[in-house]
Order: sequence, then C-alpha cells, then structure tokens
Amino acid sequence: MRKNKSKKKGFTLVELLIAIGIFMGFMVVVTDAFLEIVRAQKSANETRLMYSELRNFTDYLDNELREGGIDYFCYNQGFLQNLDFSQAALVRCDDAATLTVDAGNNLRTISRDGLSSSIIKFDTEKQTVCLKRYRNVDGSWQPETGVGENLTTGGSGDCGTGYEEFAFANLRVKNMKFQIYPAKDPHGAGAQDNLATQLAPMVIVDMDIASRLDTVNFDLNYHTMLTARN
Repeated sequence: MRKNKSKKKGFTLVELLIAIGIFMGFMVVVTDAFLEIVRAQKSANETRLMYSELRNFTDYLDNELREGGIDYFCYNQGFLQNLDFSQAALVRCDDAATLTVDAGNNLRTISRDGLSSSIIKFDTEKQTVCLKRYRNVDGSWQPETGVGENLTTGGSGDCGTGYEEFAFANLRVKNMKFQIYPAKDPHGAGAQDNLATQLAPMVIVDMDIASRLDTVNFDLNYHTMLTARN
C-alpha cells in the first residue's frame, strides 16, 4: 500500500525578514502621512486663532469709531484753541506732546455723547498695544480703571501707569501705524474754509504681525481702513 506523505512548508528566515521589512516600511509611510495631517490640522487651527484675534482687534477699533469718532481735540489743540474748551478737557489728552497725528503710533477716540474717550497706542520698543480710557464725570475728566474688555489684561504690564495691555495670546505685533484723514477736524472751526479737510474721517491701520508660536510660520502685513460714523 502506497502512503502519501504531506510536507508542510514554512517561511524561511530570509522571507520572514523581507516581509517584516516591507511591513515596517509601509507603517513608516502611513505614520508619516498621519503625522503630517495632524501637523497640518494643528497649524491650520492655530492660524485660524491668530486670524480670529486679528479680527477681534479690528472689530474693537471699528466699534470705537462706530460708536463715536476721532478725538480731534487731543490731536490738534492749537487748531481748536479758539473753541470754548476748559483746561479740564486737557486731562484726557494724555501724552499730548508725543501722541500726535504725525506720530502715527496712536488712535484717539471719543464717544458720541462726549462722556468717554480712549487712547490706543503702540509701544514700538516693547512691541505692545496699550489702551487707556477716560470718563467725563460731572464735567471733569478722570482715568477709568478696570476697563474689563476681553481683549485686555487686568494689569498695566509693559504699557505704563494707567494703561492696559491688549492680550494677544497667539499674535505678536511687530509694528503698528495709524494714519488719520483728514488730519484736522472737518467739523472744527475754520475747517469749512479748507477743502482738504472736507472728508469723512477715516483711519488706515497698518500692522506687521507674526506668530508667538514656534510651530507656525506666520508673518503678515495687515492693512485695513475704518471710517468714523460720526
């Protein structure tokens, strides 16, 4: 009687090593692709956060102008000195000698009812955006503490006494310039005799910004124009 002998063949060591090598190579490719997708999504999310902060800051400036206007009195005291302003009004004109229209490092606004004003300035040396508010209480201008805006910190930080720092968590502002047109109040005394001042007040904002995060390559020159409604 003839017996059938079955032979079971296994993998040789060389074949096993080749299979493991192919599998490991495949896993490396898949893992790299997955990590690249994760990094891209993280970078996109962080970039969206930076754009969101930039939009919030722009909305804040726009709201200041929409609810009030440019505080020309503090920019051009000489031009407006023939108007009936008391010296008490000068209190809100903080740093009047350096924070002028020509300096371009600040934006001064005043509310429509004339009872509150603000100074938004950029400290070039410290690369910090700062805010100070004043309120008219019974005809006397006084610094307003505890602004409470979501965009600001509670302390003065690098801004100096009375100022609060805009808290950009993800953005680093390298430079900021405010260009104000016209440079003199179109509703002020003598303005009607100068066609150059017969323009709707507007503010052009130029910002050089970058990311505070090492994981994102973000460098942007942002340019926008805001119009005062009042």
